[in-house]
Formats: sequence, C-alpha cells, structure tokens
Amino acid sequence: MADTGLRLRESLRRNGEGSLWRPRWWPVDLAPLFWPLLLALALAALMALGVWLPRLRPAATEPAPPSAVAPALPTVSEPPAAEPPAAAVLPEPAPEPAPEAALEPATDAESLEAEPLEPPPPDPLVLLLQRPGADGLIRRAVGDADASSLSLQLAPAFPALAAKEQQRRAELWQQWARDLGYDHLELRDSRAGLLGRDALVGDGMILFSSEPSA
Repeated sequence: MADTGLRLRESLRRNGEGSLWRPRWWPVDLAPLFWPLLLALALAALMALGVWLPRLRPAATEPAPPSAVAPALPTVSEPPAAEPPAAAVLPEPAPEPAPEAALEPATDAESLEAEPLEPPPPDPLVLLLQRPGADGLIRRAVGDADASSLSLQLAPAFPALAAKEQQRRAELWQQWARDLGYDHLELRDSRAGLLGRDALVGDGMILFSSEPSA
C-alpha cells in the first residue's frame, strides 16, 4: 500500500509538471489536462454502456403471453362456514398522558447535528497564488509533504524581469514556503524546466533563468 501511494503521488506530480507521455499534437501548456480528460472520457463511455446494455437484451427473456399459460383447473366451491356469534366489544382504555421526559426539548448533541456544517478552510497553496507579491507570476503551487518541498510553476513574464527583481521575488517566495512548513523551494517554467531553487549550502535562492532582453 505504501509503494502504491508513492507511485500515485509521483504520477500526480509528474502529470502536474507535464512530464507524463502525451501525443505530440497536444499543446504543451495543457499537458496536465491530457490524462484527466482521457480518464473522464473512459468513465463516460462505461456509464453509457451500462445504460444501453439492459436495452439490448434478447426478447427471449420476456415473460410468456397469457395464452401460453396452462388453464387453471376448476375449483369446487365449499359452502360458507357459519359465522361465530359476535363477541361483545369492550371500550378501549383512554390513552395515558405522555411522560414528562418525552416532552423535553432535544439535547445539545441533537441540536448540533441539525446545524449546517461549516465549509472546510481554503487550501493554503491556492491562497498563495493570491497573495500580494505573486502579481500573476505564480501559475501553480504543488507541495510534497514527504520531501518537505514546494514547487512553483511561474509565468513566462518572470524571466523577463530584471535580475535583481527576480532574486527579490525568489527570496520572498522562499519565505512563504517556510511559513507553510516547507524546507525546500523549486521554481519551474510551464515546461517543468528548473528556473531556480534554494541553496544547498547557506541561505538564499539560486536562479538559473537567463538574463532578460534589453
């Protein structure tokens, strides 16, 4: 089970990065959507087959017409038995008053169950894309709790920034990752290419993106 879970998380991570196999004609920016769409089409085909299959059963399974049923044998009617004398009907006793315990209001546990449940809190990685300082440069955030690593997919506008601005943004996002409990941070482009990562020795971020054109 543990090995299956690891393989599933690895497949999900690779699909999010767009590194899984896909046809050459499939757009690169839509690579993470190829396999989910393929699975959805397969599920829809199975559901349609389940709906139409009962309608394709042969007519031999239908019940035989009434004419094919053997005629019922005539029955001999017996004289009705003498009815017993009517017994005296006693008046029903008056209903007893309900006990006081039945009239008590619902307990606190029952009232709590009747109340609507609160919606779950939003995903911190989704809120990360909306923070001041992201400015539309972060397209997607994928966290790996086992490796304590956070991967940010950046927009093409990030390499166009000046080198100092890229470094400033990278160090700001590194602090965000630490606030969320991740020790490592990777910056990648839409093709899963590595643009930068945290320094292995010391502190700070190391960027591999090319200098912006003048």
